[in-house]
Amino acid sequence: MDRFLFVLGSNWQLSLAELDNYLIHSKNKGKIIDYSASTAIVEFDKLHKNRHYINDLMEIQFTLGGCQKIAQIYDFIDLKTVKDGFPLQIAKFKKVEAARIKILTVIEKIISGKSFIFPKIYESMFFAVSIYPNLYDDEYYSDVLVKHFLPFLNKGIMEILIKKGSVKTLYYKYPEKNLKSGNLNPIFPHILIKYRLLNENRAEIIFGFTENGVYLARTFTVDDPNFKKKIDEERPCKEFKSSISPKLSIQMLNFLNVFDRREKLKILDPFVGNGTILLFALLQDFQIYGSDIDPSKVKNTIRNINWLIELLEEEIPLFIDKRILKSDVKDLSKHFGYSFFDGICTEPYLGPYFLEKPYFNQVKELFETKLEPQFNNFFREAYKILKNENRICFVAPIITTVDGNDVQLNIEKIANANNFKLVPIIDPERFISKVDPKLQRFKKSSRSLIDAKKGQILLRKVYIFEKRGK
Repeated sequence: MDRFLFVLGSNWQLSLAELDNYLIHSKNKGKIIDYSASTAIVEFDKLHKNRHYINDLMEIQFTLGGCQKIAQIYDFIDLKTVKDGFPLQIAKFKKVEAARIKILTVIEKIISGKSFIFPKIYESMFFAVSIYPNLYDDEYYSDVLVKHFLPFLNKGIMEILIKKGSVKTLYYKYPEKNLKSGNLNPIFPHILIKYRLLNENRAEIIFGFTENGVYLARTFTVDDPNFKKKIDEERPCKEFKSSISPKLSIQMLNFLNVFDRREKLKILDPFVGNGTILLFALLQDFQIYGSDIDPSKVKNTIRNINWLIELLEEEIPLFIDKRILKSDVKDLSKHFGYSFFDGICTEPYLGPYFLEKPYFNQVKELFETKLEPQFNNFFREAYKILKNENRICFVAPIITTVDGNDVQLNIEKIANANNFKLVPIIDPERFISKVDPKLQRFKKSSRSLIDAKKGQILLRKVYIFEKRGK
């Protein structure tokens, strides 16, 4: 069974949860057999048997919001061999030399051939080595893998390719200041595209570390961040300070578990804002519907959707302007029929945009007077217009206060009162146990996950709920 390496997004926990959810519920069934804070190792049940499986990988890449790249794995080297060859402090030179020869021998076996990294040896070749660590804050990554292992790989792979017959072989050179400091990110997707590393005579060669060892792989598909960025930044109406990200929008749509016949499925965003979620739902072929209490937001969303359709050079769907309408969330069932929607995906109003941390009493008043009634109305109306046993995925706020407390709503209580049940965002039983506490802790955060950057006052907590059938 062939294995594939998925490079995870910056929120690796949310990316893992999304990927596992996809492997359970999509046509491309599979399992994550190993993972780190940067990569997931996947075995598919049947995908590898398809002659044109690369096309399937490209479809998966397009569907997932939290996946940067997908690479095919060709071999594995245990961690002891790597650390014998590249210890923190060298004590036995013969042991180091023997381990390094062993590493190069593995690389030489998989570097060229019909089913290996390069299909054949070319006169002119180019490669880039990307090292994905088990944890980015591990000193072994910054002090050893970046400063010593990477130069060794660049030199060794180049010499192997020349020995096999390549006349001119070059490799990607990282900025010298990053190499010296050890503060190095692997090749970003836009660099991979720029250097045409998906061409046959060019390659990104990934060394993906986990607690067990290092997986050797070649990248076959890559996310196109420029296109997402274009949609996010060039749409006519935008609001960056509080807008949900494209990546999170796509991930939340995937947590609805509706992967087949998307063109026939109706998705609602009842707090549409400027339409970020609906724009990416449209890209994923859903039938889109939206509402907002603010008429200017409704107009902005319609304008953004028409802009995207024109950008894609597609026909504007009939009555698209009738599907995005002004409505208070408490009145949704007046506009949409009973059990009309296949999924609801949204970022509700989370409170004002705080420039400074508020006081606990301010947040308590916000929750009691505005957010709790809003979420009650949301769940009550969602129960009426959502199909039985279908899902809603949304974010709720956690607000950090001056007093040092993180304040949040009891979302489960509100949902249960309206006949929705919480769906754990991950199944801990599907992930292997880890030694490192940071990785092991992921298995314990199964009910919901947070999407936030360090120092943010307002944190987004992602929830999935399912409508209980009668």
